[in-house]
Amino acid sequence: MIHPTAATYAAVRPSPGLVRAVAERTLRCPVTIWGFGVGGALSALVRAGRRLGHDKYVDAVATLVKPALMAPRDPTDHLISVEALLALAEVRPGWDAGGACSRWVTAVLDAHRPTPGGPRVHRPDLPAWASTIWVDCMHTDGPGLAALGRRDEAVTCASEYAAVLQRDDGLFHHGYDASAERGNGVAWGRGQGWALLGLVETLRLVDDAALRRRLERLVEAMGAYEESGRWRTVVDDPDTPVENSVAAYVAQGVTRAVRYGLVDATHAPMAARAYAVTVGAVVDGGLRVSEATAVGDKENYRSRALGVFPWGQAPALHAMLDRLDQEGDA
Repeated sequence: MIHPTAATYAAVRPSPGLVRAVAERTLRCPVTIWGFGVGGALSALVRAGRRLGHDKYVDAVATLVKPALMAPRDPTDHLISVEALLALAEVRPGWDAGGACSRWVTAVLDAHRPTPGGPRVHRPDLPAWASTIWVDCMHTDGPGLAALGRRDEAVTCASEYAAVLQRDDGLFHHGYDASAERGNGVAWGRGQGWALLGLVETLRLVDDAALRRRLERLVEAMGAYEESGRWRTVVDDPDTPVENSVAAYVAQGVTRAVRYGLVDATHAPMAARAYAVTVGAVVDGGLRVSEATAVGDKENYRSRALGVFPWGQAPALHAMLDRLDQEGDA
């Protein structure tokens, strides 16, 4: 496939006005504390508040997060957003997230293993997925443990998940049944984004040669299915619709991977195309993406409802803020 040149996209510049519009729309997203994909939206809002000088974004995140700081342990403690807690602590001296972070570490490390020595599952309380490893966990566990200084455990968690979720072609299953010991066979687009960010943000803090190779394989595989900065809901199934969140995650994740020296710089043009597509798809501050999607068979992914959700706003806003920061450093 012939792609437009990277230079074609070089003129796509983020502006404070666009960042503000995306942040405002993100504030109006329905937020469930805690759900996969929410943490990125909250940490992006904190960043936007700092960048634009708007305390209301930081205040809104603090209001959402505060009840979780004192909540007793429950089955969703593993979803507490470490990145949001740490982002708040950085801008709010005296903000005490220690208890929540400690509960999160316990919930992650003590999670149930359906088979001895096998990977952990996070939601044994959900009957349909009691033994399922979700690729979403790649985005939460490794980076969270690494950010909290638990580096060896971060590599262990990321490696355990990747070992069962990454396919021979480099793409990731959406889910893996730890009891049946098989993946669901679906390379869900947004799931590749979770794996991508999880590997990048873990490797940013702790180096591991095996995880680097997994990241490179994933980025190369994504390149094989790119359609001029776009990807499908199931990336290797051209009969599924284009999914905007995938481009946003590539724009954020691959750009960072190149900047951190984790993948070859030849992947930068792909990230630039994905960024341009993401910016072009934003309407009134919102990026329309598919609704929350459970692990299932291929038909489960073909006709998802669209809307503006935290898991679409998060990578779009982070990618724009990353661009602003880079230009500020230039």
